[in-house]
Amino acid sequence: MSRSQKIAQILARRSEHATSLEALDSHLAAVGSALTRLDEARLDLLGRIEIEARDRLFDIGNTMRGLEDRLRGERAELARLGVRLGRTTLNVGMVGRARMGKSRFLQSLTGLTAREIPDGDGGFCTGVASLVQHRPGADPSAQVFLHDETTFLREVIEPYYSRLGLGPAPTAVRDFADHPLPALTGDDPRATSEYRHLGAYHANFGAYGGLIGGESPFTVGAERIREYVAQDDPSGSRQYHAFRAVRRVVITTNFPATDVEGLGVIDLPGLGDTNLGDSKILLSALKDDVDVVLFVREPKAGGDDIQDFDIDLYTQARDALSEIPMQRRSFLIINHRRSSDRDNSANARRYQEKVAGSPIQVAGSTVVDCSRPDEVSAAFDPIVDYLLAHVDELDGLLLGDRLRHLAELRHELNTLVAEAGRVAALSQPSSSWFPLFQKLFESAYEQMSTALVKLVKSLEGSRNAPDGEFARAVAEVIRRAGEDDGLPDEEGIVIRAAAVGGRAIAYGQFLNEARAHLSRHFLELDGVLKARVAWMQEQIAQVLCGAGELAPLAGSARVVAMGVAGDSVSDSDGGSATGRDVLLDIAGRVPENASEFVGAEIGYGLHMLADFELAYRGFIQHRIRPCLDGLHSDHPTFQLPLDVDTVSNAKMLEMLEVSYQDALKRCEDTLRDIFAEPNGALFAIVEEFTDRVLRSIGVQREWRVFYEQVRAELWPGPLAELAERSGRFVEWNRELALLRTQTQAEAWVQITVEPAAPARPQEETP
Repeated sequence: MSRSQKIAQILARRSEHATSLEALDSHLAAVGSALTRLDEARLDLLGRIEIEARDRLFDIGNTMRGLEDRLRGERAELARLGVRLGRTTLNVGMVGRARMGKSRFLQSLTGLTAREIPDGDGGFCTGVASLVQHRPGADPSAQVFLHDETTFLREVIEPYYSRLGLGPAPTAVRDFADHPLPALTGDDPRATSEYRHLGAYHANFGAYGGLIGGESPFTVGAERIREYVAQDDPSGSRQYHAFRAVRRVVITTNFPATDVEGLGVIDLPGLGDTNLGDSKILLSALKDDVDVVLFVREPKAGGDDIQDFDIDLYTQARDALSEIPMQRRSFLIINHRRSSDRDNSANARRYQEKVAGSPIQVAGSTVVDCSRPDEVSAAFDPIVDYLLAHVDELDGLLLGDRLRHLAELRHELNTLVAEAGRVAALSQPSSSWFPLFQKLFESAYEQMSTALVKLVKSLEGSRNAPDGEFARAVAEVIRRAGEDDGLPDEEGIVIRAAAVGGRAIAYGQFLNEARAHLSRHFLELDGVLKARVAWMQEQIAQVLCGAGELAPLAGSARVVAMGVAGDSVSDSDGGSATGRDVLLDIAGRVPENASEFVGAEIGYGLHMLADFELAYRGFIQHRIRPCLDGLHSDHPTFQLPLDVDTVSNAKMLEMLEVSYQDALKRCEDTLRDIFAEPNGALFAIVEEFTDRVLRSIGVQREWRVFYEQVRAELWPGPLAELAERSGRFVEWNRELALLRTQTQAEAWVQITVEPAAPARPQEETP
């Protein structure tokens, strides 16, 4: 497949993403409209409902305003990303300080001259960002895009006023042109230089002001391009000012390199002076127009190093698009400047070597004479290949970052919907809702009590019976340990004895190693013990969430799948929430105020269950260790005779094997005696929990007050029906239902992003 075909495929994929982003933006617009209508319904309710619900409405209003701001910000970012992905070219951006060889590199690459891509040794020559795109067979020409009044003031003039403290910026172009500039206070040299740049815009307004807001874009031939992008003519004898009214230029030409249709190169103004507009152009271009960055640097022939301005420029570019690490989207071109008396070749190589250990991290660097088309083409080809190979990954980073922000926004919207859904349940005086609440509470409490007692009885019936899960796990460990003893063969005994200087020493080592090997097998029992505890916690969680109707408290985004005992708890995003998670969620909602409401028993019981453990080291390890004594070199089951040579290698191996099997049998017998203990431990902790939360003095009052405080979350429907009858919540509920539909729509998840590959190490290209 040719490069042009690859570029076309990438651009097609980008176009699809851009279309999806447009659809997502339309959905966010609908969400914003739904929020606005709900807020109108909220304002209508204020003053006509109970104080408790009114306070909640004020809080919801503050949340809405924050979400509306988030929505506007997300839509702006989606629009920016959509423009980036909707471009018709893949773009390489040239970034560098003035007089570093950037323009000469572009001339060598594109076949253009100083007539179209300004260069010069006398000053800062390029004044406008120019996109140079390849079109086979095209003669050089340019489309010139002018500033309108708004962009000129916002992007060019306002930064100076803000930075220099000149007061409010002009709100109309004529105000800027017709009135003297505010005086600059202080004598800071940089501020003075920046003020001089602003003064140039003001003093020369007559030379370019008529272009602002003019028909745009318009096309010019090659002979006129320079007058719209440069600050002076090739000789430096004549100044141009039209560039001050130009926002950007798109140059079309036929690159000498073939097979790059769909590729563009952006010539950014050379940085290094105090022109605030140049910095703003750089940041804007890197954000929206540049896919890969090429830094251009010409080390001085007389000696040079990585300077602060190098790091500043790199940092400025890096911060412009922080979603993509700069080391994955940038290259360094080190300009080899040839001259008869001052060739910088040696310093160029030294500079390249220093880059690897500096803050300037790039995907690759190369030393090239920017004035030689053959060297430029050879250096540029690998960069294009890298771009084609990695642009999908880089786009994925941008899309993934955006989707993460949208997921956070959606979660906050869902939280708002849940909170707003409880308002109606709080809107009636206690004389209206308390009888219904009392009925609902008594039903839930009775069901929960019955279910807990039933669970305790079930566990009591099996507390002295072998725990099937534990017994099966022990049997599996014994089987594996029997098959995998870790013992040597006869040849291994010979090799070890030679290595350690004696057969007796080798025998002792083999015993100790066999003991360690066997004990390691039993560590696997830790998993089944933890699983048994997790099963118990899940049973309690399901009782509380099902019979006790506390499921809405199990995390703001969790729902409990009730049904057959043993069902798992899952969250709305498809992940899993353990029974312990649910217990802690509910415990976290139990008030800690011990004056009017003493929640110690409920909270203590829930935390007790959540913190309960059955672990190998506390439950099994101390029982296993005595069984392994025969595998100790100090007191083995079979002691070697003093004349160890009377024992053959085969006999020594038999002694090791019998010792191992004897220890394994002792472990098996010991564990068989405690098969019922996990069941007994689980019964004991569940019975203790039940005593705490059902049998303690005053605990039913604790539950009643707790349920009363969370009533709007547990029973929003039944309690809201009381408010619905008054007619005040008809509009509120209708708008809330519409917003809920918008937050649950599939439009949020229509864009998928492939995972990005790991960052590549920095490379050097000779």
